[in-house]
Amino acid sequence: MFRYMISFSYETSTGIGFAGIEVPFKRKLRSMADVTRVANELRSKGYVNAVVLGFSLFADPAAPSGGND
Repeated sequence: MFRYMISFSYETSTGIGFAGIEVPFKRKLRSMADVTRVANELRSKGYVNAVVLGFSLFADPAAPSGGND
């Protein structure tokens, strides 16, 4: 699994809201189509007109660090 921090904006009754959530994916986000799917999923969860502002892949804790621990 790949864990991402997703930052997004959405409409509220008083203006615009901003949020960040951690989301697991089975594969890496690689295209605008992937980002569009994320926005559509957020909208289906009730975030009105959600727009993905950015995303960041968390480091894989299973990956070697390259250091000498």
